[in-house]
Amino acid sequence: MSKKIYLIRHSYAEDPNGKQDFERHLTLNGQSTVRALGRHLINQNFNPDIILCSSSVRTTETAINLVEELEISEQVVSYEEVIYNASVREMLEVLNTVSEDHKEVAIIGHNPTITFFGEYLSGSVIGNMEPAGVVTIKIPKLKWSEVSQGTGTFEGYYHPNH
Repeated sequence: MSKKIYLIRHSYAEDPNGKQDFERHLTLNGQSTVRALGRHLINQNFNPDIILCSSSVRTTETAINLVEELEISEQVVSYEEVIYNASVREMLEVLNTVSEDHKEVAIIGHNPTITFFGEYLSGSVIGNMEPAGVVTIKIPKLKWSEVSQGTGTFEGYYHPNH
């Protein structure tokens, strides 16, 4: 049975204005955009078994708004500090440790890594994921621990404002 990975970039965040990057909140536009993403994902049968999320404020707020819009339990969200400043290698390590019980995994992270990770997994050129953008990648009959460079198939990119 194939698996799916949804790579989601956090939604629009406030300018730093002297704030630590980790502490930046979503803007009102960011909140409404991630809600629009949620409405789209409902129609795409988006049903992740787990959402792995950076522990920064803006990714946490993205996850909370998304699960509220989807009307799913926040218990599916696992906040992973390593995702905040992760390299592609670290993102792969996180994915490779996902339980085989999970068939659909969403990861909420940051650019440029979230885009690079999508390109790494799929071998496709994604370019630059916009805030609240999602890339869907299909994984063939592999265990999560076997997923690596080029083992996925790019299924699509979506942004609510397009």
